[in-house]
Amino acid sequence: MSKQKDFEKLKAPNQPTTYSSEQLQEFVACAKDPIYFMENYLFIQHATRGKIPFTAYEFQKELIRTYWQNRNTIAMIPRQSGKTTTAAGYLLWYAMFNPDVTVLIAANKFRAASEIMLKIKYAYEELPNFIRPGVESYNVQSIEFDNGSRILATTTTPDSGRGMAISLLYLDEFAFVKPTVASAF
Repeated sequence: MSKQKDFEKLKAPNQPTTYSSEQLQEFVACAKDPIYFMENYLFIQHATRGKIPFTAYEFQKELIRTYWQNRNTIAMIPRQSGKTTTAAGYLLWYAMFNPDVTVLIAANKFRAASEIMLKIKYAYEELPNFIRPGVESYNVQSIEFDNGSRILATTTTPDSGRGMAISLLYLDEFAFVKPTVASAF
């Protein structure tokens, strides 16, 4: 996909949105419940089936509820179970429906952080305009919405997030971060 087409899928910042009564009800339902938002509006890229709607397994719903209802969560979940896709959907929901928050994704490798950001961007680009916020900035490592919220992706280093007011921190593969880096972080 060309870069021009990528930007065509973004909603311009600070544009007024006109809602039908059904759209307004849907927006409110999405804002109130991340599971509702994800199961009704989130599309993901499946490895073999391409673009598909996100359909959560019960353990994924429990993970989303756990993220939502607890300040601190440690999830030890097997590989290839959809945990990163679930987290990406939740992080997108959190930034879209909570103004002026900063979400930081820190992963043990830049590639892993970038993969999570790609999942978030894909999900955002496939949302209908009446649900998604406008975009102020959109690049490899960050998205900034016109509601004042932003999502940033980086590697886990002793300086990751230093000096930032972080509202939600998502640490991916933290068990694989070198102990000296983890303790300094």
